[in-house]
Amino acid sequence: MVQDAILGSWAARTFKVDGHALVLALNERTYLTVVFPVEPRDTFRSRFADALRMALQDLGVPLGSGVLESSAVEVAPLARLTDRTLLTALSDLQFFCEIELAYHADFRTVQRNLNQLPHPDRSPCVPADAVAELFDGARGSGAVLLTQ
Repeated sequence: MVQDAILGSWAARTFKVDGHALVLALNERTYLTVVFPVEPRDTFRSRFADALRMALQDLGVPLGSGVLESSAVEVAPLARLTDRTLLTALSDLQFFCEIELAYHADFRTVQRNLNQLPHPDRSPCVPADAVAELFDGARGSGAVLLTQ
């Protein structure tokens, strides 16, 4: 675990679009969303970290914080996802992600658009707003929870 990382735990799932296996990851605390290819599997964590660093950069998070948070996902423990709320959120996000991918080939553009998508029963409801609010304070610890 990386000390001073504040995003906390992540949930993720894999899915296929046009024959390409992708990872859709959702931050439990903010619903920040990142998208990246599954393959090659041996670089999963570094690609996750890169996608997160780009998402945070796009949202105006300071570079140092982005590096810290991306370092945290590189060492976070992995566990099976059983939380029904997160499973449902990932399923809904996959639907919107597939729509975005029909229009955009660039994963950074797709995740930028997904991070503007409001989520019901959350405050703030838009991940970009939640990230902005979070990086004004608070501390957390994290794990990565996976589902297929």
